[in-house]
Amino acid sequence: MVVALTFVIIIPTTYIFYSFSKESTAEISDAQLIKLGRGIIDASESIYYSGQGSKTILEVNVPDNVVAGSIIDGKELVFNLTTSFGVSEIVFFSSVNLTTTSSNCILNVCMLPELANPGLKKVKIEAINKDSVKIETI
Repeated sequence: MVVALTFVIIIPTTYIFYSFSKESTAEISDAQLIKLGRGIIDASESIYYSGQGSKTILEVNVPDNVVAGSIIDGKELVFNLTTSFGVSEIVFFSSVNLTTTSSNCILNVCMLPELANPGLKKVKIEAINKDSVKIETI
């Protein structure tokens, strides 16, 4: 009777703890990604308005669930990430034109392949001309 009562208490408690842990991990990853995206956009806008030749280096932590990073139409910084619901996108809008290495661009989409790998990265942001800011991982 005591063993049965113990199992009745332990099994639901374990499930609740597991669910809470999984949910917390997802929220932490989302918060890290939002901080990363906003940091890149804010730094890009600041560098752009500082003038041509201005540059900075950001140290960012890319979460484990990021699958891809890209720039669309020069104004949208997009991160694809895996969630419990499948693949989702988080989009950050920029008021300045963003670009990256031309070899990573096809039509209006520029890929940021280095930002698809988890871990600590250094991102160089540079005002390359009066019209755009270049983002690259070093």
